[in-house]
Amino acid sequence: MQMQKMFFLHPSLFVLIGIITSALAQIFLKRGSAYELLETKWFFYLSLSLLSYFVAFLTYYIALKTYDISKISPVMMASIVSIVAIYGYFSGENFNIMKIIGIVLATIAIYLIARS
Repeated sequence: MQMQKMFFLHPSLFVLIGIITSALAQIFLKRGSAYELLETKWFFYLSLSLLSYFVAFLTYYIALKTYDISKISPVMMASIVSIVAIYGYFSGENFNIMKIIGIVLATIAIYLIARS
């Protein structure tokens, strides 16, 4: 049985899951950094981050079975950067015109690469 037939989700859903879990992993790391090393809450957020990265790695691996790396990698990276930057805005980090331009350009890049 081929590996691709073992999975019942559309390949693009693996890309989406990979993007979301990778962004979540970074957000969990950021949340955990508010606590001292080895505190219970630090360990909790570190564990969530590791689990998220694990899921992201697996979904990225599965997505690469269907899509070219030259197409999927830029889409995933630009998406993750955009999500993390938007989270930063809503969590009170400094947000300026350069970040807004960066998110807009990343969104345009995602669109162009996905259409190629």
